[in-house]
Amino acid sequence: MILKLELSLKILGAALWLAFVALMQLDQGSESWIVLLLMFSPLVLMPLSRRLVAAPALAGEHELASMAAAIMLGLSFCWKPTMSTSALALPWLAVRLLAAFDAVREVRGSLSLGQICVLASRVFPAIGAAWLVAHRGNWTPFGFDPLIVLLTAAHFHHAGFTLPLIAGLHGQSRPGGWSRFSCGAILAGVPLVAVGITCTHFGWLPWVEPMGVALLVLGSLVVAGLQLRQACRAGLLWPHRLLFAVSGVASMAAMILALGFGLRHLLPWAALTMPQMWMIHGSLNVFGFGLCGILGWRSVKR
Repeated sequence: MILKLELSLKILGAALWLAFVALMQLDQGSESWIVLLLMFSPLVLMPLSRRLVAAPALAGEHELASMAAAIMLGLSFCWKPTMSTSALALPWLAVRLLAAFDAVREVRGSLSLGQICVLASRVFPAIGAAWLVAHRGNWTPFGFDPLIVLLTAAHFHHAGFTLPLIAGLHGQSRPGGWSRFSCGAILAGVPLVAVGITCTHFGWLPWVEPMGVALLVLGSLVVAGLQLRQACRAGLLWPHRLLFAVSGVASMAAMILALGFGLRHLLPWAALTMPQMWMIHGSLNVFGFGLCGILGWRSVKR
């Protein structure tokens, strides 16, 4: 019964995301593609990864509440930001805070970096959910532009979710020097990028953002290499090899673009524009690295 419910919710999430694609007017100069990429995480990626993130006994515990909150979050984007649309985003914040609290409660004894990374994938999205509540209420924390508020929310729903999750799965499955380095770099890099953007916004410590981006990119490139190594693992069927290979290549391409953008003040010729970044870098991370990576790990765990 629980398995049927989980399968039904996964199908529902994918169908709802496709409905959002059909309903929202897409063009490269608008925020609509950012919203669709962001909503792909709560509607598709998080339900697909539930049993990778949590113990099987707990995986379906909050499945229904999480999907209901994700649907309300999606509805909040159907109107211009107001107090009412912010209220529609509050259930998603509550769900993510509960997931973060459950993850923190599991921190006991000596944990490996891989285990900490997987737990972090349940904590970081709560930060993104808080920024979503602010965005849907048309609030601008620290004086940030609403676009930056939305991009920060997207950052913590993808770089803060799929990246530590997949790095942590490698750390648990085949622990070694490279997997430990990637876990450490990602655990430090995800929040450091956000702190660096804030410092740049206020004109403080201009070196923090490029340092955070460089650290996160290095960790991500190592994860990409580990995904490609996983594709060469003996005993995998060729569709599963293809999933890991696409995930690794997409992550490499996305991180090279991110490095160029992070160093835009030093090397302006190497950076894409902001709309190009969320269209190309964002799509590579969400569909190439995230979706293919999670499907690949589901096949391995199964």
